[in-house]
Amino acid sequence: MKSSIVEKLLHVLTLVSESRKPRTFSELVAESDLHKSTLHRLLALGLEYEVLQYDERNKTYLLGPKLFDLVKNAYQGYDIQIMALNEMMRLHKLVRQNVTIGVPVGSDTVYLRILEAPQSIGPIPQPGLREPFHCSASGKALMAYRPDSAIKTRLDGHDFEKFTANTITSPGKYLKELKKVRKNGFAVNDREEYDHFVGISAPIFNYLSEPIAVLNIWSLHQRCPLAELQKWSDELMESTARVTSLIGGSPPALSSLVDQ
Repeated sequence: MKSSIVEKLLHVLTLVSESRKPRTFSELVAESDLHKSTLHRLLALGLEYEVLQYDERNKTYLLGPKLFDLVKNAYQGYDIQIMALNEMMRLHKLVRQNVTIGVPVGSDTVYLRILEAPQSIGPIPQPGLREPFHCSASGKALMAYRPDSAIKTRLDGHDFEKFTANTITSPGKYLKELKKVRKNGFAVNDREEYDHFVGISAPIFNYLSEPIAVLNIWSLHQRCPLAELQKWSDELMESTARVTSLIGGSPPALSSLVDQ
């Protein structure tokens, strides 16, 4: 019911969490539309259970340590493979191509699980495969949502090893690709590491809006050219958005990469 103390306390916690700066009691009264005595009781309850804290010096309220502990414990407690498996199976049934999940390890992406296409396409990379970030859709998807400064640091001195005629071999061209990823929400691999493989990839974000994993759809170029594969990009992004939501994550608010 609307008058429940739980709903009112959640309303106050939401106001505090969404504020650009800590709020005073007077500001919370104005923003919450609650009576002063009601708000005072709710704030006292929040302080008692440590979901709120009070800054004596500035006379303001902030989120409390208990909330951060709950989020941290939830984040540490899940296995991203398990959380993403239902969406991987949905995509696999829908697109009938290879579906994988990968995580960043250093400058590479390591694949944790692979759901193979119903029709064999020959030897399939096994879990544990590592791919460099500059020549894979997953690497681009993970890199694009890092802060600009972190991207620049990672690119400085990176060996853009050439694997095929399509491999990106310069920081400038790679940055242009990352701009496309931020604009479109997914990354592509057009035979950049292997002459015969194409793929699309979209990121999964944690509660800090950091890219922590990727879902990928990939196939043989001869069986499913990149243009055909990209038709599944909306379904791929819907899946990563659902997994992001399941783990309490959210995408970052990033503008286009600055020219460097």
